[in-house]
Amino acid sequence: MADKKCIIPANILFSEIENIINDGYEAIFTVTGMSMWPFLCHGRDQVVVEACQPSAVKKGDIILLQTPLGNYLLHRVTKVTALGFETTGDGNCFRDGCFPFLCLRAKVVKLIRKGKEIDCSLWYWRIVFFIWNLLFPIRKELLWLLRKISRLKNI
Repeated sequence: MADKKCIIPANILFSEIENIINDGYEAIFTVTGMSMWPFLCHGRDQVVVEACQPSAVKKGDIILLQTPLGNYLLHRVTKVTALGFETTGDGNCFRDGCFPFLCLRAKVVKLIRKGKEIDCSLWYWRIVFFIWNLLFPIRKELLWLLRKISRLKNI
């Protein structure tokens, strides 16, 4: 029975996640979408989120936010301004723009890939994320190359 899966609409899922983290617990969910690829993959990877204050969010962190339009977004912080957070998906070649601090719902503290936990605060992961952000001007070419390599591995 452990292989059974249930798809829950985002508005219900994230509402429950907010309740869980506001009660002081961490919440885990499976990532959907490819905007965070190559670091997070649709349907394969999970994230562990916890409540946090906007003042605790730093450039390079992955945050869960609810946009002013009501959509939920799990992207990396590329800039913290006086007005809020600028975010970018690791697999995107464009910036999302700036979201007010009140859009923040949670911060990702761990990634889970193939049962292995990755602590996002470890110095070497922060360096990897920092370098990936520095490479933003050539991200389109890098993503193309990574997709080619990924397809070759699957042959």
